[in-house]
Amino acid sequence: MLSPDDRQLFVNAIQPPDDYHFDRGVGTTFTLDLLTLLVAPLSLALYDRASIDEALQDPLVLLEGLRRYADRLSIFCQAGYISIPRKENYLYRYLEDIVVEVQAPKGGVFHPKVWLLRYISDDGPIVYRLLNLSRNLTFDRSWDLILQLDGKVADRKVGYSRNRPLSDFIRTLPELAQRPAARRIQQDIDLLQEEVRKVVFRLSYPFQGSPEFYPSGIPGYLSYRFSKPIGRMMVISPFLTRPFLGQLSKRGKNHVLISTLSSIDNLSSPIRKRFQHLYVLDDLADLDFEEEVDTQDDGTEKEDQKTRDVELTGLHAKLFVLEDGWNATWLTGSANATDAAFRGRNVEFMVALNGRKSRIGIDKILGEEENDFSLRALLRPYPYMRTRPEEDEAKIQVEQLADQVRRWLVASEMHLEVKTADQSLFNLTLSRGQHVPEPEGEFSIDCWPVSLPPTHCLPINRDSLQDEWVFRNLSILALTSFMAFQVTARTEGAKYSARFVLNLPIEGLPAARDDHLLSAVIANKQQFLRYLRLLLAGESSYGSPVEWTQAGIGQSAYNTAWEDLDLPLLEDLLRALSRSPDQKIDRIAEIVAQLRRTPEGHQLIPEEFDGLWDRIHQARETLK
Repeated sequence: MLSPDDRQLFVNAIQPPDDYHFDRGVGTTFTLDLLTLLVAPLSLALYDRASIDEALQDPLVLLEGLRRYADRLSIFCQAGYISIPRKENYLYRYLEDIVVEVQAPKGGVFHPKVWLLRYISDDGPIVYRLLNLSRNLTFDRSWDLILQLDGKVADRKVGYSRNRPLSDFIRTLPELAQRPAARRIQQDIDLLQEEVRKVVFRLSYPFQGSPEFYPSGIPGYLSYRFSKPIGRMMVISPFLTRPFLGQLSKRGKNHVLISTLSSIDNLSSPIRKRFQHLYVLDDLADLDFEEEVDTQDDGTEKEDQKTRDVELTGLHAKLFVLEDGWNATWLTGSANATDAAFRGRNVEFMVALNGRKSRIGIDKILGEEENDFSLRALLRPYPYMRTRPEEDEAKIQVEQLADQVRRWLVASEMHLEVKTADQSLFNLTLSRGQHVPEPEGEFSIDCWPVSLPPTHCLPINRDSLQDEWVFRNLSILALTSFMAFQVTARTEGAKYSARFVLNLPIEGLPAARDDHLLSAVIANKQQFLRYLRLLLAGESSYGSPVEWTQAGIGQSAYNTAWEDLDLPLLEDLLRALSRSPDQKIDRIAEIVAQLRRTPEGHQLIPEEFDGLWDRIHQARETLK
């Protein structure tokens, strides 16, 4: 149990069940990486990891994945904790309308990692999938947990009371937003929170009964109270605080703690003595896996955004195992063993699972020492006798100042406005909506659109603070609501930079931006014809990953435009007209109409195809 060779990737966890396809869904995360979010639509299209790695190199496949699925997702994340992408990409535009920045109403942070996904099929019942994770939506290689619960919508008028906490959590999300969520997002939330009340989530062996949901930090809900008797307990958490763990560990005996060196170091000696075993991850454990999990964070501590190129390393999982007699309870989700997580300041989400101690208890989880693929194989005892690093007070102060500036920028309610500079260039103005007193200390700020490299940054220095900053003469493709900020804080003997993105309200975006983006990605006539093949791929309405990535690749990619209009392509168009006109022909019609709206796009359509398409389009109109 929790064996390191029993692995699940997030990209696989969100893929639809057999004979189903993704309809809509919501995800929550503390930190967010935009490149990781680009991957999500491909995963929802049944891509495995190998296919995704290949598709990320193909802008046409990325484009189609985003056009098909992005506007069915809603992603809620902590304001000020979107990571700056490692590389600029115009396709981030498709994420602007689905990312909603939120704040915890009680002064902590928004820290849940919940995904609720709705899948539909032609003849089956509606299926929901709940993913409750300890990981954020970022690339990272630390050890995490994923709890996956699937269930069908029951045919009943009244929902199950046990699902109300989950329903209320989903319903509350738009109320935490920095600004009102888009109408589409609100409509999706309304459907999901209403329908999930009627879902029967089934637990598989060795767990018993039904899952119990524990949101916290939202109106009407407190955190899990640990009110049941505890005979023995295991805590897995990268972050700890003395008051919470000290109070919790008073109950029972022979406890087990798995955490990080620095977190255990900060516990008092009396608290450490309450644990029979103290473990840290053994970074030298010889386990050669090449999978990706996620970023290390906590709502109360500085997040670690370092990524590693090889094996998984570092602890990010959160799990509480509570034993009482013959029974045991797992409590898993986003909450660390900290006061902020369990005293109501943070927004968190936990799920409790119950079963027999002999099947899901602490010893069963740890496994045998001689088993190389047990959880115990990843651990080593906490080294009491070692030289502990001294805290760098200057470093702590400068990091705290950078975080204060981050919060100040969020509170300033900045917004963007686009104005035409000439026929093809635009000025993007960044303004402050609220005049909040700036933090005390020495700091500087650089800002730039994520669609451009950092060399296009404008300085926002405290000694020349003003109300607006103008990015001049930008192309239409460079316009975006995602603005990157680099805050550099300084103190005597220390310097620290915090880098993040804000998704800001924007006015004046030209209506033709998406048309120009489409023509920029398609780029030439051969790519246009390959995109047609991609849209027509597969007998189903969605097509398989192999068909997507291989569509149009090969000799035809080097032929002239007319030679690409071969018999198979014509047959595919006619087949789509007769079998799935609403799913394929209408999508092609949308693409052709967009390309025709710009001079650059119109040139991408072969003249021979124009005449052929007009006849197919007319036939489609007669079928409506």
